[in-house]
Amino acid sequence: MLREFKNLQHKIKKDFLEKFSETLWVTLKKSNSMGSNFDPFRNVGYTTTNQSPIPVKARVRVLSPDSLIRREIGLVQIGAIEVEIEERYADMIKICQKISYNKEDYTPYKKAAGNQCQITKGDFGISKIILFKIGN
Repeated sequence: MLREFKNLQHKIKKDFLEKFSETLWVTLKKSNSMGSNFDPFRNVGYTTTNQSPIPVKARVRVLSPDSLIRREIGLVQIGAIEVEIEERYADMIKICQKISYNKEDYTPYKKAAGNQCQITKGDFGISKIILFKIGN
């Protein structure tokens, strides 16, 4: 009985991601390397390199501005998306430096201030994440 349930759960997750998924680009932490003018005594001369973005299959839904009105002083309504991904990728979202979808950047978990990145666990091993656009 338990094995049948796990097989059904796996089939639902697989069908869900195959039929309704889009690509979300996740860039992990930048790395520092020694540049041509590296000086260990002054701690200068590091060259920062970005890692290649990792494609993540996700179901992306654009949230309407009416559903996410933030009327606090100094915050502007700029848009958000709801992303449904597998739970194993939720940890990657927590440590990433940059999240892109349709050539627009969204606030990563580490830089989010005051509920600008919300992660909730759902059924069948799928997590829901709400990401806000990075404003100007």
